[in-house]
Amino acid sequence: MRKGLHPQMQWISYVTQSGRLMNIMMTKIGHTGKVYHMRAKRQMAQSLGQIAKFKRRYELEAENSGK
Repeated sequence: MRKGLHPQMQWISYVTQSGRLMNIMMTKIGHTGKVYHMRAKRQMAQSLGQIAKFKRRYELEAENSGK
């Protein structure tokens, strides 16, 4: 830590929804140097949707191959 900064503050880098890497000042939360991914709820829903799609497709294929 540089001299003159608040002892409970640290720089953390996180990835925004647009995929940009940003450095911001934040209160200390354990490990420094970790990159946090701030994901949009929409993206979360999409990934969950993709998983659901894959499961549906896979289950259909499993049923077809089982016959």
